[in-house]
Amino acid sequence: MKRHLFLLLLLPLIFLLACQNEEPLPTVVPAASQTTEDGLAPPVVSDEPIVLPTETAVAIPPTPDEPLAARVNNEPLTLATFEAELARYQQAQAELGTTGDADFGRVVLDALIEQVLIRQAAAAQGIIVTDEMVDQKMAELESAAKSAENFAAWLEANRYTEAEFRTAVADGLIQEQMVNIVTAEVPFAAEQVHARYIQVDDATLANTLLAQIQNGDDFATLAQIHSLDRVTGENGGDLDFFAQGTLLVPEVEAAAFALTEPGAVSEVVMAVNREGNPVYYIVQLIERDAERPLDALARSVLLQQEFEAWLDELWQTATIERLVESGS
Repeated sequence: MKRHLFLLLLLPLIFLLACQNEEPLPTVVPAASQTTEDGLAPPVVSDEPIVLPTETAVAIPPTPDEPLAARVNNEPLTLATFEAELARYQQAQAELGTTGDADFGRVVLDALIEQVLIRQAAAAQGIIVTDEMVDQKMAELESAAKSAENFAAWLEANRYTEAEFRTAVADGLIQEQMVNIVTAEVPFAAEQVHARYIQVDDATLANTLLAQIQNGDDFATLAQIHSLDRVTGENGGDLDFFAQGTLLVPEVEAAAFALTEPGAVSEVVMAVNREGNPVYYIVQLIERDAERPLDALARSVLLQQEFEAWLDELWQTATIERLVESGS
């Protein structure tokens, strides 16, 4: 299942930065529409320690008497909330020029259900967001907009009432704290390997190249000549250092970590690309580092994976009743 909530955490930050740069206020793409092709987007993680407030939490009460879009662990999700977010999503898609047969209703409903799941998990952890915390964030955003009038115009352009946006800000603050808690054990250093590879789309060629390497031909030179990945191919197929769980092709990652001696070469490894076609790889280990600091991008991938796994568990253990038709 694709995730929609990482960039929701960025909503106030995107707005704030855009305003500080004195650019026109951006139209916010709703959480449901902010996924990449593979559904990944790095979480926002603060270096500040987590402080659990003890004041009264911001009330975001459901209204059971209203028509519902879903029940999430018996908590009502109102149809009005769903329709408002769907309208924002559709507006964003129109502005992006996106058309097609996408099931907008399901995408939006999944995103809203996930928000409820995170909110429920946060409550179980004792995480709360106070009125004062939301007031402070709203004041920061209004200040960044240069005036109350600009801020109000931005809310209107993005189909938010002030109450709806306060709820979005509160959810973002809750989610940010949960990201910090769930990913607290993700390390800053890990075992990494430095490897190179050759990528081809022909099994016969792959086996021929492997035989040439085993007979003493230079791996890097063959990568420069034959590898379909020209970004790495120009540099002899060099993938630099990477940790487990961070390479885009898991089969290549597994082959690299299975090699133990520098200079060792894997057998031909087959994987399937996004188009469903077979791709063939040969991997060579250059060096291994048992405890190498993770760069920001690599750690963000591990942070996301950790949070994704936690979200998957929330979905698997939840009782969810959908009350609107798919395709709404």
